[in-house]
Amino acid sequence: MKTSFLFIVLNFAFAFLAVSQTWPKIYINPVANSSGKAAFETYDNGIILLSQNIGQYGLRTSGWLIKNDNNGNLLWDRIIGKHEQYISLVDNMSITSDSGVILAMGTKYLEPNPNDILGDPAFIKVNSCGQLDWCTLISIQGTSNSGTDIVQTNDGFIGLYSNWNVPTHAIGVVKMDFNGQIQWLFTYDCDTIVDNNPFDILGLDDGSTIVTGYGYYDDGQSAYVSLKPVKLHIDSDGEVISWQAVHYDNDSIRGVDYETIMDNRGNLFSAGYTVTTQTYPYNYSKKSLRRQKVDGTQVEYFILNDTVSSNGFLDWTTDSSIVITGTTEGQENNWFQVRSDVLLIDTLGNVLHRRRFLDDYWGAAYRVSTTHDNKILAIGSADAANPYGPPGNTFLFKLNSNLEDDIYDPTPRVYDYACPGGVALHDTIGMEDCDIVVSVEQLATLPNVAVMEVYPNPVSDVFQVRLPEFIAIRNNNHGLNTALYQSNYQQQSVLQVFDLSGRFITEQKLTQGQMVVQFDAERWVPGMYLLRLVYKDKTVGSAKVVK
Repeated sequence: MKTSFLFIVLNFAFAFLAVSQTWPKIYINPVANSSGKAAFETYDNGIILLSQNIGQYGLRTSGWLIKNDNNGNLLWDRIIGKHEQYISLVDNMSITSDSGVILAMGTKYLEPNPNDILGDPAFIKVNSCGQLDWCTLISIQGTSNSGTDIVQTNDGFIGLYSNWNVPTHAIGVVKMDFNGQIQWLFTYDCDTIVDNNPFDILGLDDGSTIVTGYGYYDDGQSAYVSLKPVKLHIDSDGEVISWQAVHYDNDSIRGVDYETIMDNRGNLFSAGYTVTTQTYPYNYSKKSLRRQKVDGTQVEYFILNDTVSSNGFLDWTTDSSIVITGTTEGQENNWFQVRSDVLLIDTLGNVLHRRRFLDDYWGAAYRVSTTHDNKILAIGSADAANPYGPPGNTFLFKLNSNLEDDIYDPTPRVYDYACPGGVALHDTIGMEDCDIVVSVEQLATLPNVAVMEVYPNPVSDVFQVRLPEFIAIRNNNHGLNTALYQSNYQQQSVLQVFDLSGRFITEQKLTQGQMVVQFDAERWVPGMYLLRLVYKDKTVGSAKVVK
């Protein structure tokens, strides 16, 4: 079997690409391992994929966004985060209505100790040309948080993030407008469901969303808690419509769900596993497809494998079948294996086609999506025992409707035609470009107007003004107070000077990244002067200087 390898040199001096006409594709970062997280077809019939770079000791270091042609050959790429300065952990992305992508991730950019467990959720919007539209980083001190998923709604985006070191693993959800400005932010917890682990968020046509994950159901009477799939349904304003521990009323059924899709009749279908005393082998996890209505009624589950196994991710095909990925445990020559596989099933759980990707793979299940012409994209990684190529790299499969490898497509296409100015081949998107939103608990510690440093002061002629690293912008939306801490404010700011009577003296427009401004006061009359830092017609910094 032919395999193509894409060698990307991360110092961006050049990129070497070896083209092959068959699938799967393997994307190799020469200075780190990597693992694919998501892949989607783009507006120009290309493919964009998100991968996690993995450094020494298996630590996740930065994200890798790669745009490819229809045959999986690289067109351009972006590194997400600066691994030499801080850790960035990407988890998922979605295609946006303007043909861009939006990423859900976590970062240690604001943490003083990069090796600490603490981190913050971040959501990054990138346009179809690989340029940053906006980035929102939510600073939540004292907790370990990470963005896990994000979905577009009819009036913005709703992001999902996890809280890993709080007693109940409360679920975090944030609503942003199309410019990344926060509309509301809530954490959710339920008295009867503990240790909530959110994985997926699904947007509905009415603007509400459903969070899928798992937790432990506590009925308050039993001596133990029971592992159950969890659904949290919230409306467009963040209010809870319903919490559901699926199968809460059946002690013989336990399980986990990871991702949910919905058909046009209001049925939800979730991929995960079920542990039951009703099918052999008893009390072992087995691949399952779970079906229910949005309101939590008419729950059914279908066991898809009779051995120890789990499903991970799923998507619709154009003929309303479901492609679903997972893992299955097995043995070969007395050697224990975890096999990565993909199934094509109907909505009753009947298996139409089955394929094994890898005989022995200990990584996460491959994530899948489908294309306009009913091809299947599956992305993940591979361990040493695989027939395709170097392990520990990003693997992308493209399959036909029979789960066979797709063939080379010779159709001539113009890629990135929405970018008349061209596209940079390589670039880095750093967290320093993010708007930093500080949680409501920290509002009292933030100054409304930053006090700038002036030196020398008093002055005789030339003096300098030290600009603040961040500016604070306060908002109130639906009763939620937020403070936007923004670092990349200079290009839209001006520093003005007035005398005590309010008479304008002079001003300087700032440039990107500028931190020091110099004035010459030699011809100013003696007295006190007021300096005002203005960002988008709002005063965000001030200082006084005496001559």
